[in-house]
Amino acid sequence: MKFDGTFQYLGNHGIVFNVSQITLTDSDRGRLSELHFGEAKSAHYEVNRKVVEVYDKMLAKNLPCQMMIGISKPLTRQQGDTLNAQRTRIANLAASAFAGATAYVATPYVGAPVGIGVRMYVNDTLPTYHAGDVLVSIEAQVNGGIGPQRTVSTLIIKT
Repeated sequence: MKFDGTFQYLGNHGIVFNVSQITLTDSDRGRLSELHFGEAKSAHYEVNRKVVEVYDKMLAKNLPCQMMIGISKPLTRQQGDTLNAQRTRIANLAASAFAGATAYVATPYVGAPVGIGVRMYVNDTLPTYHAGDVLVSIEAQVNGGIGPQRTVSTLIIKT
């Protein structure tokens, strides 16, 4: 396991991430659960579990896998509210798109209930953020084999 460095990244809405870059080989797979991510505090085992899951998903075998693990500082109330407002906008856009398409194919009487159902589904699917939540982003890349492969996975550590 080779640590390529750490840095801070300022994301959207002023969310600050501490990012660790590591390069893994197949022989390092067993040691992944030993990593300690201090930014995750008591939830570092959840982060370890997710890192192992992402590595296994990549099926890197004997190819090196570059991973970036970003762990945010706890969200402020304003950041949580901004992310929740964004969630509402996405739900409304999805509902409008489906309602409009259904009304075009069928009738407006069918389109309206479809839009309401889509909005409810999207609101149930997208997470709600609170002050103190910590966001974790794990990005992995393997070059070679059938070509470059990438995956991204996220995790929300609730307060």
